[in-house]
Amino acid sequence: MRLRDYTRQENIIAEYLSEFGIRYTQQYEFFPYTVDFYIPDLKMVVEADGKYGHFQKREVGRDRELVDWYGIEYVLHIKETTKEEIKKILWQELNKLTEKRLNRSKLPENLE
Repeated sequence: MRLRDYTRQENIIAEYLSEFGIRYTQQYEFFPYTVDFYIPDLKMVVEADGKYGHFQKREVGRDRELVDWYGIEYVLHIKETTKEEIKKILWQELNKLTEKRLNRSKLPENLE
């Protein structure tokens, strides 16, 4: 099996996920699909779409199937290509998702 060469964008995403202390798997298979990054603790997929993006109608269907079949809660498509832009979008989206999950886990006062 030939080792895959990662794009510059994928390498930057991997660098920041590691820097943020996020456990991930790169090129994870959800049969019949392979995603760029899977973050199991957040049930999140990150796709490196590049400057022009490859986000098309077929990927909308694929994303829906990842949610429906595999319980993925969030699919993030990153089109940004500079280190600063990638870091910013990753940081913002990871924080929003984490905050959303924390808010969901809080019990109403009358149930405590």
